[in-house]
Amino acid sequence: MSNPENVHYSVEIASLAGHLFNVTLTIPHPDPQGQILSLPAWIPGSYMIRDFAKNIVNFAAFNQAGETLNYQKIDKQTWRIAANSGPIVIKTQVYAFDFSVRSAYICDEYAFFNGTSLFLEVEGYQQACDLNIHIPKDTAKSWQLATALPPSNLSTCSFTANSYQELIDSPVIMGELDISFFTVKGIQFEFILTGSHQADTQRICKDLEKVCLHHMDLFSQRLPIQRYLFITLLSQSSFGGLEHSASTVLQFSRDDLPLCSEVNEMPDGYRTFLSLCSHEFLHTWHVKRSKPDEFLQLDLSREVYSEQLWIYEGFTSYLDDLSLVRCGLITPDSYLEVLGQTLTRLARNPGNKKQSITASSFDAWTRFYQQDASAANNIVSYYTKGAELALCLDLMIRQQTKQKHSLLELIDLIWREFGLKGLGTANDSIQGIIKQHFEINLDAFLHHALYTTQPLPTDKLLAEVGVKLMTRARSGAKDKGGKASMKLAKVDVGATYEDAATGVKLLQVLESSAAYQAGLQVGDIIIALNEWQVNADNFQRHLDAIAKQKSATLYLLRDGKLKNFSMPVLCAVKDCVFLQTVDSEKLQLWLTNPN
Repeated sequence: MSNPENVHYSVEIASLAGHLFNVTLTIPHPDPQGQILSLPAWIPGSYMIRDFAKNIVNFAAFNQAGETLNYQKIDKQTWRIAANSGPIVIKTQVYAFDFSVRSAYICDEYAFFNGTSLFLEVEGYQQACDLNIHIPKDTAKSWQLATALPPSNLSTCSFTANSYQELIDSPVIMGELDISFFTVKGIQFEFILTGSHQADTQRICKDLEKVCLHHMDLFSQRLPIQRYLFITLLSQSSFGGLEHSASTVLQFSRDDLPLCSEVNEMPDGYRTFLSLCSHEFLHTWHVKRSKPDEFLQLDLSREVYSEQLWIYEGFTSYLDDLSLVRCGLITPDSYLEVLGQTLTRLARNPGNKKQSITASSFDAWTRFYQQDASAANNIVSYYTKGAELALCLDLMIRQQTKQKHSLLELIDLIWREFGLKGLGTANDSIQGIIKQHFEINLDAFLHHALYTTQPLPTDKLLAEVGVKLMTRARSGAKDKGGKASMKLAKVDVGATYEDAATGVKLLQVLESSAAYQAGLQVGDIIIALNEWQVNADNFQRHLDAIAKQKSATLYLLRDGKLKNFSMPVLCAVKDCVFLQTVDSEKLQLWLTNPN
């Protein structure tokens, strides 16, 4: 039962077609001097100011008798309600049509929201919050509801959160849902798919059991939850994930989930989905509970800066794929292919030589999450660079401790010494843990890796575990690396592109490349190379045909104007990384060692 002394939120769908939520907030004991209310400007885990308050299209305040109360909007996300001695009611209407994991979205099949998009925070209130959700009457027979919030009355869709922080950290999905259940070590898991699909949910749950068990065994002491939800928003083509304390929200292509007829296959798309699930579930410890000191008391009204995202996203980006091979879902060769693709992305990233990984973490708000045409040339991802650093750190720890310790033990130590105690890590906490518990000193390596842009000794460290790092030219525009190839490009344009109605549209232009030297820019539509019309399928073939020339003429459309540029013909660079096993015993020791 809800407590009449608690702040109470009520949510209903005002319009499916209009993508509108109605939200009612009841405050039993408002501040007698005037109640301050605010909505977060960003959501934890997605480091960008998103100004969710801009989606509030109506705002009104009332006293217990239903009389309108005056209010003042203090800033873009904060309101002050006029002084009132009794309970007050705030009614807002929120536009919800952001198909993402971080906001709110309503369509004809389901409605989804994060609390950061809907629930105003009551300043000064520190107690439990009650929530009631109204499922539309005309769809009540087919719509279901799921959230990690503990129910106070399931029949009335009533829930109670211990705090406002728990309330906004518990996303809600209601609609035409396919919900499957499985249990690991006493924790109930719910795997939730939206809308229609043809996926083999039984296989997915069976595979997720292995992933969840692997992660739960990594950490000391029991995870402080009884339930966990994998909420998956399906679409024709999308990708994303956002972690929460007892759930995650994923976006994924329904066509990349496995079919019942593919029971003995591991398609690349499904491997990616399992990696995404692995990544987000690992965050249940390693970011939601173990976290930088700056994130212990988050101010959701402004940016909160930290150098440490390389620890929390980088380590996780390394372990998400490694976990799949450790629990037998993919082969060692498949894992090396994925790792090679990660290293390929770095090899093609000129920004890797300009921005340090700590700077990438600190500037995530304005650079990584707000990328422009210069991004590939000037910034590096703390996800991919962090994964490479984690790989090197893991191999160095194993090497210098003679396989007694590893990165897997390191993240458990972070959990035991910081997460479990409610403490946050400092910029040098990793160095201290390594010296204290592993009795080795990696300070010099970590300073080099964190604060310079010099290359890491990845090839040498991989060689120590029986793996040879190889490079080659691309085979074509869609080549992601990771594999050897018999077909190699002869000429490199130095740009990524996609099919356009006529020709190809440039998405990135890399520094010092042929396209860069020719003066091409993002958004240009190349329609012909010399006298030949091009498209995404034949562009590389036409480039290779001019391998012996010194230059070529490109004809393109720029902002509706026809232009031509002379482009130097440059040999294809070796920017694809692939890994070869040269010692299977050493490789197995790395991939399967329980440490």
